[in-house]
Amino acid sequence: MATKGQVMKDQGAKVTLLDGKERTLKFDLNALCELENKGLGFEELVEGLSNRSFGKIRTILHSVLAHEEDDDFTEKKAAALIDMSNFAEVVDALGKAFSASTPEQSETEVATEDESGK
Repeated sequence: MATKGQVMKDQGAKVTLLDGKERTLKFDLNALCELENKGLGFEELVEGLSNRSFGKIRTILHSVLAHEEDDDFTEKKAAALIDMSNFAEVVDALGKAFSASTPEQSETEVATEDESGK
């Protein structure tokens, strides 16, 4: 069976923000830990992306960009990188980046889940 690390396919998603810089959005371990510390677990993260919640999108964007930025990078600074002209594009890129960071299930794992009734 493949390990979780072997099935990770995280290439991230590229998006150009309002500062004109193209960024690669990735849900690395630091971003996921920061989101968890802010009360956004897996379900809340998926909900925020699906519902396009402004507050959650700001928090998510901040978390996936924080590793590239200075220590004084805040959620307000992250929010300044998006507005309604690029909001949908940024949310779509966050969704793609999140999907890219999610491990694929191997055929063995799927078969095991099917047999156990999950």
